[in-house]
Amino acid sequence: MKSFIEYFKRLSAINRSIVSACIGFVFYGGWAVMVNLMHGKESAVKAGLVQGVYSFILTFFMTLLLESTYRRAQNLFSSNNAAIGLTVLISCSIVFSGSWWVNYLAGTPEIFNTVILGYIFGGLYASIYTIGIAQKMQ
Repeated sequence: MKSFIEYFKRLSAINRSIVSACIGFVFYGGWAVMVNLMHGKESAVKAGLVQGVYSFILTFFMTLLLESTYRRAQNLFSSNNAAIGLTVLISCSIVFSGSWWVNYLAGTPEIFNTVILGYIFGGLYASIYTIGIAQKMQ
């Protein structure tokens, strides 16, 4: 695991975004299929594709958003913790509200159950990723 983390740190921001986005597609798309199976195979596959594609796009842009927001927040605050907190708050607010609306517009039957895992892991991802950026920039 350590070798993957070291390899990941050496990637450019765009390449880190692509790797993260691919993982997001598989993980969140699979989750959406699983929680929507009770509504039939067609609904489950549709929810999986919607959430998977959205998660790919979202993770890609969220990673870039975290990088750029942290750089700006770092200039606003003398406290590194404040810059990290603001970065996570802004990024998660944008991403999580978009996730809810995309699933609503797609007609996903179990929106809360579809997105809650993404909110939990997305918040953790944003926090850990931003802490990593902060450590890398020191």
